[in-house]
Amino acid sequence: MSEVLSQDEIDQLLTAIGPRDSGVYFETLKDFESLLTKRRFTPEKIYSPHSFERDITMCRFFRSKDGETILADIEQKNREQNMGNISIPNTNIKLINYSICPKCKTVFSFKDLMDYYKNPNEDSIFKKRAQQMREDTRISCYECKEYFFPALVISDGTPKNEVQFLCRMQTVEAIEKFFLTKGQKVLSKNQKNIFKWEGFYTIRNDIQLEQLGSKPTLISNILQYTPINLIPNLIDGTNKKKGDILFGKIRQTFY
Repeated sequence: MSEVLSQDEIDQLLTAIGPRDSGVYFETLKDFESLLTKRRFTPEKIYSPHSFERDITMCRFFRSKDGETILADIEQKNREQNMGNISIPNTNIKLINYSICPKCKTVFSFKDLMDYYKNPNEDSIFKKRAQQMREDTRISCYECKEYFFPALVISDGTPKNEVQFLCRMQTVEAIEKFFLTKGQKVLSKNQKNIFKWEGFYTIRNDIQLEQLGSKPTLISNILQYTPINLIPNLIDGTNKKKGDILFGKIRQTFY
């Protein structure tokens, strides 16, 4: 199950430092499915600051001779922990994290990834904890301490594509930065989206998913954290009109 945005994450986002795009539009559900499954992506740059990607391995399902077995093990572990393995309503698409230490081969479930991102190893290169939680996309293996970037496999019964796995905070950070390059302030960058609801601050989801057509990494990651009942709204573009809250109702929980 996807977790909703916690109040602590809301607080982290709120301390963060145009015209319609001509990209891919989801006129039909088949258009959406085709974007994620029917073509190989133009490689996106690793979402990570400070050139970490030059020294750190990115998990690659399609380059692993044991990829199918590893993915099946991860999917089973996710199922047992009732986290991850996100199915997109009205499609055959499933999103499954592919996360294995390149050094000692320790396998990470969705829960393992979330637990680490909630409490990453401190790095002095980041001035503030909030900055690290939004930008540090690395995972440190709990067995051998090796760093790596996890992946997210897009499957429709058969694995078709893979993108970089991001946690919720990093997904929001990357989406906000992308829209700023288009001259648009979305999510927490638009003060009108921040409001008090049931005594806590929360954020409206005002993004238009099809404008991220050139960024399948961001599309896949925002979908895996969106509650199942709100995914159709995000795909057909009615989320803003319906006033959907980012990642659903907030909970009074902290990392």
